[in-house]
Amino acid sequence: MNINVKANSAPEREKIGETGATKFSMRGLPLLSEGASFDALATAENLWLSVKVYSSGGENALHIHPLEDHAFVVLQGRGTFHFGDGSTRDVVQYEGVMLPKGVAYRFEADERENLVLLRIGAAQRKTTGIEELQRHGTPMELKDTAIDVDGSRKDPKAEKTGTPSRPIVQIPGRFFPE
Repeated sequence: MNINVKANSAPEREKIGETGATKFSMRGLPLLSEGASFDALATAENLWLSVKVYSSGGENALHIHPLEDHAFVVLQGRGTFHFGDGSTRDVVQYEGVMLPKGVAYRFEADERENLVLLRIGAAQRKTTGIEELQRHGTPMELKDTAIDVDGSRKDPKAEKTGTPSRPIVQIPGRFFPE
């Protein structure tokens, strides 16, 4: 299936009346020859969804989210998750990994195709509302709370982080789902 959308388009979101509910779509996400994308899908006060596309590589530095429980569901591709205790798990399409807050992990994509992940995050927040969000839909109060296992703040632009530090290069005419 080839879906015709504009390059650089953000995932589709639509408010449903005055309910606070949101319809979202992951159709038409650009596939990548380089880098990784991270886009918001929907946000509620204590739960947020985003989608990540990795050309290859992954998040190469072990890191921890001390305030946020989160999970990844593989929509396309294959990933290998590595944990702080030395264990690993391969995860393929329609499988996922639940990460309670404080779990050290990193992951890498299989080089043969883009890794497309649904990311679900949740935390018991100190503030209310969803007025102030990061670009990828996470509440601002969680900004800069992820830490590398060496104790430093996780920097998504740092080379040790891996694929997210590289420029995003879209594959012309290729979108998820194909």
